[in-house]
Amino acid sequence: MRPVEPAVASNRTRRLATALLIVMLAVLVLANLFLSVHPSVGYVRAFAEAAVVGALADWFAITALFRQPLGLPIPHTAIIPRNKNRIGESLGRFVESNFASPEVVAAKLARVDLSGKLATWLSQQGRTDLFSDYVTRLIPELLDSVDERHVQRFVSAGMLEKAASVDLGPLLGEAVVMLTAEKRHQRLLDKLLREADEYVTANELRIRQRVRENTAWFWQRLSMDEKVGESVVAALREVVAEIARDPEHPLRLRLDAAIGKLASDLATSPQYREQIAAHAHKLLEHPALRDYADGVWRDIRNGMREDIDSEESAIRAWVRSVMESGTNTVIQDPGLRERLNNWMRDVLVEAVQSHQRDVGRLIADTVGEWDTETVTRRIERQVGEDLQYIRINGTLIGGLIGLTIYTLAHAFA
Repeated sequence: MRPVEPAVASNRTRRLATALLIVMLAVLVLANLFLSVHPSVGYVRAFAEAAVVGALADWFAITALFRQPLGLPIPHTAIIPRNKNRIGESLGRFVESNFASPEVVAAKLARVDLSGKLATWLSQQGRTDLFSDYVTRLIPELLDSVDERHVQRFVSAGMLEKAASVDLGPLLGEAVVMLTAEKRHQRLLDKLLREADEYVTANELRIRQRVRENTAWFWQRLSMDEKVGESVVAALREVVAEIARDPEHPLRLRLDAAIGKLASDLATSPQYREQIAAHAHKLLEHPALRDYADGVWRDIRNGMREDIDSEESAIRAWVRSVMESGTNTVIQDPGLRERLNNWMRDVLVEAVQSHQRDVGRLIADTVGEWDTETVTRRIERQVGEDLQYIRINGTLIGGLIGLTIYTLAHAFA
């Protein structure tokens, strides 16, 4: 059954109250005409007379709330239109104090398992898929709303800011120490020595040719260039072999010392620090790096969009998995629910507290902006039916009171 609109119900009750008043007036007129016919007519007359007085009094009182009765400028009538702004401010303060106060909201929320209800609602069949699909569909819109220039500036500014705030010298020095720990650089040197020996073997003829080209004609006439070439090749192999088999070879020791000094200078030398900062800043401002950042962003955006548009979207599956795992964890873990509830309550209470006055001000301003006719019509529409019942009750109760007084007066006469 459809509920009756307030305006319709109010109009129907108003007609009923007016009809009852007319009936009482008719009864009063008839009772006066036939008053001498029988003594009991006096009782009817007393009832009708008091009922008419009660009905008229209540009609005047109710009408005076919203407008001037019969259009007459009677003092203290049209109460609601005259006090529109004060009513709005009072209503705003009432809502602000009794509904939008942090204490009231906190007390109400303390009895509600917010996170549990939300997790249970999301875990119901179909809602996880629906929500994950909705979240996934938002991603392309978010990506399209981001300007590439903003991304470029954000990356550049962020990287420059980080580079300026971080002293890279000690970090590079520590990196050198880590890379050379446990003689890793010596193993690299051993590999280079093997490569050098293989290079000499593979290019022995070329070395001999270079020796021949750089040998004076005198030695060539004596056929000594071949022996010199052999000596050079043999010397190179011997030097390489000597360094390879001697862990304490001076070259190895000099390499250790040079690396140690480099690590120390990187960590402590102001000159190195300035040079590193200058090179890092120059690198980060290089157009190639910005182009690379733009390319990475475009690749990420296009890749995510292609994945979302596919039937077997990995992003959609990941969102769904996170949703299912999260809701199940919240439902099964009372401690987590309590922590989430406390956090949600704090957020909501803080939001209410920060906007408490705004709620009251909004109500007061909204009512203040309404014209008097709008205020009158809206309030009358909401409470009009009850007010018309007051007229009906006033008519009947007034008649009963008048009848009672008439009866008592004749009883003790």
